[in-house]
Amino acid sequence: MSRSVSVCLILLLSALAGCATPPLQVSTALSAFTDIPNAQARDSSGRTALMQAARDGDDALVRTLLKRGADVNAADKTGMTPLMHAARNGHAAVVELLLDRGAHSWARNKVGVTSLMMAAVKGHAEIVRRLIGSGASVNARTPQGDTALILASLYGQAEAVQVLLEHAAFVNLREANGITALMIAADGGNTIIVQALLAHGADVNAATAGGESALVLAREKGFRAIIELLKQAGAVEPRGYSPSREVA
Repeated sequence: MSRSVSVCLILLLSALAGCATPPLQVSTALSAFTDIPNAQARDSSGRTALMQAARDGDDALVRTLLKRGADVNAADKTGMTPLMHAARNGHAAVVELLLDRGAHSWARNKVGVTSLMMAAVKGHAEIVRRLIGSGASVNARTPQGDTALILASLYGQAEAVQVLLEHAAFVNLREANGITALMIAADGGNTIIVQALLAHGADVNAATAGGESALVLAREKGFRAIIELLKQAGAVEPRGYSPSREVA
Protein backbone atom coordinates (compact mmCIF):
# COMPACT_ATOMS: atom_id res chain seq x y z
CA MET A 1 0.00 0.00 0.00
CA SER A 2 1.48 3.32 -1.00
CA ARG A 3 0.89 5.12 2.24
CA SER A 4 3.56 6.74 4.37
CA VAL A 5 4.05 4.81 7.57
CA SER A 6 5.49 6.98 10.31
CA VAL A 7 8.12 5.81 12.75
CA CYS A 8 5.48 6.12 15.46
CA LEU A 9 3.14 3.78 13.60
CA ILE A 10 5.92 1.23 13.08
CA LEU A 11 6.62 1.32 16.81
CA LEU A 12 2.89 1.09 17.53
CA LEU A 13 2.48 -2.02 15.39
CA SER A 14 5.55 -3.61 16.99
CA ALA A 15 4.12 -2.95 20.42
CA LEU A 16 0.75 -4.38 19.42
CA ALA A 17 2.24 -7.54 17.98
CA GLY A 18 4.53 -7.98 20.95
CA CYS A 19 7.53 -8.62 18.73
CA ALA A 20 9.65 -6.02 20.51
CA THR A 21 8.61 -6.78 24.06
CA PRO A 22 11.61 -7.63 26.24
CA PRO A 23 11.37 -10.12 29.09
CA LEU A 24 10.15 -8.67 32.35
CA GLN A 25 13.14 -7.57 34.39
CA VAL A 26 11.93 -8.96 37.67
CA SER A 27 14.01 -8.21 40.74
CA THR A 28 15.13 -10.83 43.22
CA ALA A 29 12.24 -9.87 45.49
CA LEU A 30 9.77 -10.58 42.68
CA SER A 31 11.37 -13.72 41.31
CA ALA A 32 11.66 -15.68 44.54
CA PHE A 33 8.92 -18.12 43.64
CA THR A 34 9.79 -20.38 46.58
CA ASP A 35 7.34 -18.00 48.27
CA ILE A 36 4.68 -15.68 46.86
CA PRO A 37 6.43 -12.59 45.42
CA ASN A 38 5.88 -9.16 46.91
CA ALA A 39 2.57 -7.93 45.51
CA GLN A 40 3.59 -4.27 45.70
CA ALA A 41 7.22 -4.41 44.52
CA ARG A 42 8.26 -3.16 41.07
CA ASP A 43 11.33 -3.75 38.94
CA SER A 44 13.37 -1.02 37.23
CA SER A 45 10.80 -0.80 34.41
CA GLY A 46 7.93 -0.35 36.81
CA ARG A 47 6.62 -3.87 36.31
CA THR A 48 4.97 -5.86 39.05
CA ALA A 49 4.66 -9.55 39.83
CA LEU A 50 1.00 -9.34 38.79
CA MET A 51 2.03 -8.10 35.35
CA GLN A 52 4.40 -11.04 34.94
CA ALA A 53 1.82 -13.55 36.13
CA ALA A 54 -0.78 -12.05 33.77
CA ARG A 55 1.64 -12.17 30.85
CA ASP A 56 2.46 -15.81 31.59
CA GLY A 57 -1.16 -16.85 32.08
CA ASP A 58 -0.57 -18.04 35.64
CA ASP A 59 -4.12 -17.64 36.89
CA ALA A 60 -3.38 -19.25 40.27
CA LEU A 61 -0.62 -16.74 40.99
CA VAL A 62 -2.75 -13.89 39.65
CA ARG A 63 -5.51 -14.87 42.07
CA THR A 64 -3.07 -15.07 44.99
CA LEU A 65 -1.44 -11.71 44.21
CA LEU A 66 -4.83 -10.03 43.96
CA LYS A 67 -5.78 -11.44 47.35
CA ARG A 68 -2.55 -9.98 48.72
CA GLY A 69 -3.39 -6.50 47.53
CA ALA A 70 -1.73 -6.28 44.13
CA ASP A 71 -2.90 -3.22 42.20
CA VAL A 72 -5.00 -4.58 39.34
CA ASN A 73 -4.61 -1.33 37.40
CA ALA A 74 -0.92 -0.69 38.01
CA ALA A 75 0.93 0.43 34.87
CA ASP A 76 4.62 0.13 34.07
CA LYS A 77 6.72 2.89 32.50
CA THR A 78 5.27 2.14 29.05
CA GLY A 79 1.71 2.23 30.37
CA MET A 80 1.19 -1.52 30.13
CA THR A 81 -1.21 -2.99 32.70
CA PRO A 82 -1.80 -6.59 33.81
CA LEU A 83 -4.96 -6.68 31.67
CA MET A 84 -3.03 -5.58 28.59
CA HIS A 85 -0.46 -8.32 29.11
CA ALA A 86 -3.16 -10.97 29.54
CA ALA A 87 -5.24 -9.74 26.58
CA ARG A 88 -2.30 -9.56 24.19
CA ASN A 89 -1.13 -13.05 25.10
CA GLY A 90 -4.57 -14.65 24.88
CA HIS A 91 -5.01 -15.67 28.52
CA ALA A 92 -8.79 -15.61 28.77
CA ALA A 93 -9.00 -16.96 32.34
CA VAL A 94 -6.63 -14.27 33.59
CA VAL A 95 -8.54 -11.59 31.68
CA GLU A 96 -11.70 -12.76 33.44
CA LEU A 97 -10.03 -12.65 36.86
CA LEU A 98 -8.67 -9.16 36.30
CA LEU A 99 -11.96 -7.78 35.00
CA ASP A 100 -13.81 -9.28 37.95
CA ARG A 101 -11.43 -7.39 40.24
CA GLY A 102 -12.03 -4.07 38.53
CA ALA A 103 -9.38 -3.92 35.81
CA HIS A 104 -10.00 -0.93 33.54
CA SER A 105 -10.85 -2.31 30.12
CA TRP A 106 -10.65 1.17 28.61
CA ALA A 107 -7.11 1.99 29.79
CA ARG A 108 -4.43 2.94 27.25
CA ASN A 109 -0.68 2.52 27.26
CA LYS A 110 1.71 5.39 26.51
CA VAL A 111 1.18 5.14 22.73
CA GLY A 112 -2.60 5.13 23.02
CA VAL A 113 -3.21 1.41 22.57
CA THR A 114 -5.94 -0.40 24.53
CA SER A 115 -6.28 -3.99 25.68
CA LEU A 116 -9.01 -4.43 23.06
CA MET A 117 -6.68 -3.37 20.26
CA MET A 118 -4.01 -5.78 21.48
CA ALA A 119 -6.44 -8.68 21.63
CA ALA A 120 -7.82 -7.81 18.18
CA VAL A 121 -4.36 -7.68 16.60
CA LYS A 122 -3.56 -11.11 17.99
CA GLY A 123 -6.92 -12.57 16.93
CA HIS A 124 -8.15 -13.41 20.43
CA ALA A 125 -11.81 -13.07 19.46
CA GLU A 126 -13.37 -14.27 22.70
CA ILE A 127 -11.22 -11.88 24.70
CA VAL A 128 -12.29 -9.11 22.33
CA ARG A 129 -15.90 -10.03 23.06
CA ARG A 130 -15.32 -10.10 26.83
CA LEU A 131 -13.53 -6.74 26.88
CA ILE A 132 -16.33 -5.08 24.94
CA GLY A 133 -18.81 -6.56 27.38
CA SER A 134 -16.83 -4.99 30.20
CA GLY A 135 -16.96 -1.49 28.79
CA ALA A 136 -14.03 -1.34 26.40
CA SER A 137 -14.72 1.23 23.68
CA VAL A 138 -14.99 -0.67 20.39
CA ASN A 139 -14.27 2.54 18.46
CA ALA A 140 -11.39 3.93 20.54
CA ARG A 141 -8.68 5.42 18.34
CA THR A 142 -4.92 5.75 18.63
CA PRO A 143 -3.27 9.13 17.94
CA GLN A 144 -2.76 7.87 14.36
CA GLY A 145 -6.51 7.26 14.04
CA ASP A 146 -6.31 3.48 14.10
CA THR A 147 -9.12 1.47 15.68
CA ALA A 148 -9.34 -2.14 16.78
CA LEU A 149 -11.18 -2.88 13.52
CA ILE A 150 -8.53 -1.23 11.35
CA LEU A 151 -5.75 -3.04 13.19
CA ALA A 152 -7.51 -6.43 13.10
CA SER A 153 -8.01 -5.95 9.35
CA LEU A 154 -4.34 -5.08 8.93
CA TYR A 155 -3.27 -8.27 10.69
CA GLY A 156 -5.82 -10.45 8.88
CA GLN A 157 -7.74 -11.44 12.01
CA ALA A 158 -11.09 -12.33 10.44
CA GLU A 159 -12.77 -13.70 13.57
CA ALA A 160 -11.85 -10.64 15.60
CA VAL A 161 -13.10 -8.41 12.77
CA GLN A 162 -16.45 -10.22 12.85
CA VAL A 163 -16.81 -9.80 16.62
CA LEU A 164 -16.00 -6.09 16.38
CA LEU A 165 -18.54 -5.59 13.60
CA GLU A 166 -21.18 -7.44 15.60
CA HIS A 167 -20.57 -4.96 18.42
CA ALA A 168 -21.08 -1.81 16.34
CA ALA A 169 -17.54 -1.04 15.23
CA PHE A 170 -17.64 1.94 12.89
CA VAL A 171 -16.74 0.35 9.58
CA ASN A 172 -15.85 3.54 7.70
CA LEU A 173 -13.52 5.27 10.13
CA ARG A 174 -10.23 6.33 8.58
CA GLU A 175 -6.75 6.39 10.02
CA ALA A 176 -4.56 9.48 9.69
CA ASN A 177 -3.64 8.84 6.04
CA GLY A 178 -7.26 8.36 4.97
CA ILE A 179 -7.09 4.57 4.90
CA THR A 180 -10.17 2.54 5.85
CA ALA A 181 -10.41 -1.05 7.06
CA LEU A 182 -11.78 -2.05 3.64
CA MET A 183 -8.80 -0.55 1.82
CA ILE A 184 -6.44 -2.37 4.17
CA ALA A 185 -8.22 -5.71 3.72
CA ALA A 186 -8.32 -5.29 -0.07
CA ASP A 187 -4.64 -4.39 -0.19
CA GLY A 188 -3.80 -7.41 1.96
CA GLY A 189 -5.84 -9.87 -0.08
CA ASN A 190 -8.09 -10.77 2.85
CA THR A 191 -11.23 -11.92 1.04
CA ILE A 192 -13.15 -13.01 4.16
CA ILE A 193 -12.54 -9.67 5.85
CA VAL A 194 -13.53 -7.77 2.70
CA GLN A 195 -16.80 -9.72 2.60
CA ALA A 196 -17.50 -9.02 6.29
CA LEU A 197 -16.79 -5.31 5.94
CA LEU A 198 -19.00 -4.98 2.85
CA ALA A 199 -21.79 -6.85 4.61
CA HIS A 200 -21.64 -4.27 7.42
CA GLY A 201 -21.83 -1.22 5.19
CA ALA A 202 -18.24 -0.43 4.26
CA ASP A 203 -18.06 2.41 1.71
CA VAL A 204 -16.83 0.55 -1.35
CA ASN A 205 -15.81 3.78 -3.11
CA ALA A 206 -14.03 5.52 -0.25
CA ALA A 207 -10.67 6.83 -1.51
CA THR A 208 -7.64 8.60 -0.10
CA ALA A 209 -6.65 12.11 -1.15
CA GLY A 210 -4.29 10.46 -3.63
CA GLY A 211 -7.11 8.52 -5.28
CA GLU A 212 -6.47 5.10 -3.79
CA SER A 213 -9.61 3.04 -3.19
CA ALA A 214 -10.13 -0.58 -2.22
CA LEU A 215 -10.65 -1.44 -5.89
CA VAL A 216 -7.49 0.33 -7.02
CA LEU A 217 -5.43 -1.36 -4.31
CA ALA A 218 -6.83 -4.82 -5.06
CA ARG A 219 -6.31 -4.35 -8.79
CA GLU A 220 -2.69 -3.31 -8.39
CA LYS A 221 -2.05 -6.41 -6.29
CA GLY A 222 -3.92 -8.69 -8.66
CA PHE A 223 -6.46 -9.99 -6.16
CA ARG A 224 -9.11 -11.02 -8.67
CA ALA A 225 -11.63 -12.47 -6.21
CA ILE A 226 -11.59 -9.24 -4.22
CA ILE A 227 -11.85 -7.16 -7.40
CA GLU A 228 -15.02 -9.04 -8.30
CA LEU A 229 -16.48 -8.67 -4.80
CA LEU A 230 -15.86 -4.93 -4.86
CA LYS A 231 -17.34 -4.52 -8.34
CA GLN A 232 -20.43 -6.49 -7.34
CA ALA A 233 -20.79 -4.07 -4.42
CA GLY A 234 -20.71 -1.12 -6.82
CA ALA A 235 -17.04 -0.13 -6.82
CA VAL A 236 -15.96 2.31 -9.55
CA GLU A 237 -12.58 3.82 -10.36
CA PRO A 238 -11.86 7.18 -8.72
CA ARG A 239 -11.73 10.00 -11.26
CA GLY A 240 -8.32 11.02 -12.47
CA TYR A 241 -6.45 8.13 -10.86
CA SER A 242 -3.70 6.54 -12.93
CA PRO A 243 -2.68 3.15 -11.54
CA SER A 244 1.03 2.49 -11.16
CA ARG A 245 0.59 -0.88 -12.87
CA GLU A 246 -2.18 -2.87 -14.48
CA VAL A 247 -3.21 -6.44 -13.88
CA ALA A 248 -3.10 -8.36 -17.14
